Amino acid sequence: FSEEKREEILTRYYDPHHGRLAAAVAERLKTHGECLIIDGHSFYPVPLPYELDREDNRPDICIGTDDFHTPKALVEKWVDYLKGCGLSVKINSPFAGALVPMEYYMRDARVGSVMIEVNRRLYIDEKGQKTADFDRVKKVLNDMILMAE
Repeated sequence: FSEEKREEILTRYYDPHHGRLAAAVAERLKTHGECLIIDGHSFYPVPLPYELDREDNRPDICIGTDDFHTPKALVEKWVDYLKGCGLSVKINSPFAGALVPMEYYMRDARVGSVMIEVNRRLYIDEKGQKTADFDRVKKVLNDMILMAE
């Protein structure tokens, strides 16, 4: 992108999204004194050309963490749970990190964050249709998220 196009994208999408996220975190801290951001994504079964991690042995679930903001006990609980459900799990591979608004990053331990990346092969086929495991995967993820409470 040109610098002009980059600035347009940041102004139009990135800045408003992150502004809303920071406001939601501030409200949660005000109301509850703590906040856990769970950032969810999916990834392809094979590395895409732009991805840095070229490892072919991709897990079913990747949990992205941050040394300061991710509760280690929660990650351990999730890993045990997911493995008990017959899923393979990696930490910070093929993707790493956890989303935290900049005003809280490395400053406020009351803001926790963890990223969940789900391998698309678990719930969608090459044609974009739900797999037979779609509902099971949905339940596993829902139950996993409820463990964070």
